[in-house]
Amino acid sequence: MQGYLMKKGGVSWKKRYFIMSEEGGRGVGGANPKIQYYVKEEEVGGKVRGELELSADSRISDLPNKKNGFQTITNKKALVVYADSEEIRAEWKKAILAVISRLNGTNERRQARPGHHIFSVSGTEFEMETKYELIKPVGHGAYGVVISATNKESEEKVAVKKIGDAFDDLVDAKRIVREIRLLRHFDHDNIIRILDIPVPGSLDFDDVYLVTDLMETDLHKVIYSRQPLSNDHSQYFLYQMLCALKYLHSTSVLHRDLKPSNILLNANCDLKLCDFGLSRGLGGEDNVDNNLTEYVVTRWYRAPEIMLSCQEYSKAIDVWSLGCIFGEMLLRKPLFPGNDYIHQLKLITQFVGTPTSEEIWFVTNEKARRFMLGLPKSAPVDPRKHFPGADAGACDLLKRMLVLDPSARITVDEALAHEYLAPIRDEAFETVAKREIDWGEIEEVELSKANLQKIIWEDVHIYHPSAREEAKQRGD
Repeated sequence: MQGYLMKKGGVSWKKRYFIMSEEGGRGVGGANPKIQYYVKEEEVGGKVRGELELSADSRISDLPNKKNGFQTITNKKALVVYADSEEIRAEWKKAILAVISRLNGTNERRQARPGHHIFSVSGTEFEMETKYELIKPVGHGAYGVVISATNKESEEKVAVKKIGDAFDDLVDAKRIVREIRLLRHFDHDNIIRILDIPVPGSLDFDDVYLVTDLMETDLHKVIYSRQPLSNDHSQYFLYQMLCALKYLHSTSVLHRDLKPSNILLNANCDLKLCDFGLSRGLGGEDNVDNNLTEYVVTRWYRAPEIMLSCQEYSKAIDVWSLGCIFGEMLLRKPLFPGNDYIHQLKLITQFVGTPTSEEIWFVTNEKARRFMLGLPKSAPVDPRKHFPGADAGACDLLKRMLVLDPSARITVDEALAHEYLAPIRDEAFETVAKREIDWGEIEEVELSKANLQKIIWEDVHIYHPSAREEAKQRGD
């Protein structure tokens, strides 16, 4: 658990960055967990400004005279803070109480497997090989808790995601299986890598761990930060995203869920795509939602042909998403933040212009066609006026990426060759895959826990060839 809280000092309240370090939270080797604080987030890993050790006797209570305030007391030492909201206070209290509960032995204690250690992060228990040393929590991903860690054997900093009870929902589990299989086959500098799939504790396992590249932030956080985002930044980020798409599409895979939070960044501006759980092969099963009014935030980046119930779509859907992201970098706010599908389609047509019947040839759903043709008439927006200060070449490329007709939309190769990217283009980075992805085993398998476990075990073998036989010999 980590984040900013207001801490009571001798005279006044001061904003401090808190981290609850839960190493040893089960009393298994090591000191009791601690709540530590720093002046600001950037100091984490450096000088600790203060701390409170938690024990089985620790107590937590609300402050009656301070909104969203609470105190944690251990051996007469108190840490008094308040949160920005009731929700944040509740999260902190829940995490602290979970640790105190474990220290009291409320949960059944168990020893770690040989060569492993157990620690807790944000109320989630991790069992990892001892070579992985916790640095700090990173956040919650789509399906699990993410931490940063050091691989002490390689001295490499990595990200570790734990997906707990991964098979409770088999549809979600299949997405996890799909993403693992894809990332294991991808080999490109602008796509996140799986570095390890730790060996499960038994053949009939519930939790899945993934070790990947560690990145410092994501594009969403950068766009909405105070950090300057220059034309050079936008140009370089877009170029790397296009290089990733060129490689991805060469495997006959569509990402289908591109958005700023799925684009990871480092301080040196290196960029990697992540989150391939919704990806599909070209011509594979679709994920079209025929309900035009259902609201999903990530549909802000979805191509109009998906929202208009088209049963077949192409690589152009990812180009549209990239165009939306590119525009958001230039504008520093979403281009099409629709409240629902209908509102979003209206925003799109207000930007690209009301379509003619010929321009929506791809819409076969009669209800959707009538809706689009019945929209109020509007002319296309001039990108140079909509994005004041943006490079003229950037405006031209963006306009070509956001074309309603997918067959007329600029392709990835054409975008890479656009004059806007000429100053930084290096075709050596525009690589393609050596082979396409074989989807058969994943998409055709009968959906059951045992079948999905089997596929994951096959992927574990790549990193730990003897693991499954060793598990059988143990009788797991």
